[in-house]
Amino acid sequence: MPFLLKLFSFEEEDFEAKPARVAGSRTIARHLPTIVVLLAYFAGITAAFTFWYLWLPAADSGRLFATQVTELESVRANFQGMLVDAPAAFNLSAFEVLFFHNLQVLLIVVALSLLYGAGAVFVLVWNASVIAVFLGSIVQIAVLHDPAGGVLSGLGYGVLGILPHGFFELLAYLTTALSGGILSQAIVKRIYSKPVFTQIFYDAMKLFAWAIVFLAVGALIESTGIPPA
Repeated sequence: MPFLLKLFSFEEEDFEAKPARVAGSRTIARHLPTIVVLLAYFAGITAAFTFWYLWLPAADSGRLFATQVTELESVRANFQGMLVDAPAAFNLSAFEVLFFHNLQVLLIVVALSLLYGAGAVFVLVWNASVIAVFLGSIVQIAVLHDPAGGVLSGLGYGVLGILPHGFFELLAYLTTALSGGILSQAIVKRIYSKPVFTQIFYDAMKLFAWAIVFLAVGALIESTGIPPA
């Protein structure tokens, strides 16, 4: 938590600089390194949760990750047959369900970030733990069929299963956490009267707008059905 607070504080302090444009945008150029750090942070805690889920005895992991298992079962129940058996075409009803569900999470991230600069870490850690249980479950099944190479094949299958849409959803959450974090730090330091606050507010709103775009892209990918074999 202190690490993320320091990261957001550093971001807020660095607004005086005018970096070269990335993809035609100084906003992206300013915040790209921090987004990369947040991606690495998320990947690290996901890997840690996955390790403990697989390494701990079944009784212990089942008890510690019971809430995450319940969440995964709930997700499977809600979307059973909606996507997997759908034709390879855009599924509007699935898109609406996925987008608005993830939008609710996005708003929670915004609220937590504004209330406490690094508050969004709670949502990120929760998502990382759910993904870890998902990956761990696939690895356990793969090991039953292939004890020698099941771990690698299971991880590969699991990552590829969530990567297309999950990458954009993760970008949405991280950019939202960053936008709320830097705005929160600016408010805490009471720099409303300084000219740089306008730039901070502009960047925060722009990052949030990009987050909604990322969220829509992720929902679009996930709601496109897979043709039956």
